[in-house]
Amino acid sequence: MPEPTDPMTELAAAAVQLHEMHQAYVEAGFSEQQALELVKAVIVASIGGGT
Repeated sequence: MPEPTDPMTELAAAAVQLHEMHQAYVEAGFSEQQALELVKAVIVASIGGGT
């Protein structure tokens, strides 16, 4: 019997992680917009941009 496929795709898992990061920044005291900018900076840095 084949193994069931994981309903959580890699893209969905990454989206969950980014959402959790955003929420953590907000809980740490950053505004929603500041948290979004911080998450955006992490994404840009992870793809080698911003240099």
